[in-house]
Amino acid sequence: MTTHEQFEPGDEPPTGPTVGAVDRRKDVLLPIVAHELRQPLSAILMALSVHDECDDESSAREARDIAKHGALQMSRIIDDVIDVYRDAHGKLRLRLAPMDLATIVRHSIETARPGLAARGHRLSVSLPPDPVSFLADASRLEQVLTNLLTNAANCTEPGGHIYVTGDVPTDEVVIRVRDNGRGICPDLLPRIFDPFQQGNDSGDRPGGALGLGLALVKSLVELHGGSVAAHSEGLGMGSEFVVRLPTGPSFVHAERQHPQ
Repeated sequence: MTTHEQFEPGDEPPTGPTVGAVDRRKDVLLPIVAHELRQPLSAILMALSVHDECDDESSAREARDIAKHGALQMSRIIDDVIDVYRDAHGKLRLRLAPMDLATIVRHSIETARPGLAARGHRLSVSLPPDPVSFLADASRLEQVLTNLLTNAANCTEPGGHIYVTGDVPTDEVVIRVRDNGRGICPDLLPRIFDPFQQGNDSGDRPGGALGLGLALVKSLVELHGGSVAAHSEGLGMGSEFVVRLPTGPSFVHAERQHPQ
């Protein structure tokens, strides 16, 4: 497997269309970042206020859960902004080690589960019958799958169905995240992985509120030497994201359990 070029602090950052595109949009998007951070912050402050006035443990626990969810939301937004900056300047790094596919899928589902549960989505998972391990940065690959699951949850009406499948057809791992949600219009498909892509005129924002999630998916998958593609028959027809990762010489089999 090829390694990604590393940049150390003080290196001259590369310039090019990616950096230029981000720079051209940042003035417009700064107010959006502030707005998206304000929403979970308001929820946290309200939950803490309610918690201070609670007389029973059940209400106090609910207030703590709301505050925790808001804090995690803010953390993800900040992490996405930082990672997009790092990617634009060639500073995203991977820590590669043999990783188990089922473990990565399970951890991603656990991270995305609150968003899935909040909208009442059903989740179906299908993985190969044999254990699969390959070289990857576990935390970054979990970020990829979490972003795809979150995107599917946000773009699917409450009570929808989301499918995660994994396969090893030849010398690559193929992971698919499919939903029966609102789909993607044909005009948007070529731009779906662009940084700060905020969707169509209906107000849909694929890839997260700031349009960063899918851009990070593409960058992180490509750092792993893989590729990602989006498919949709159009609005109202659902969508599917297909991640392909090379197994290379590190392909091995190891014991593991399917995620529930």
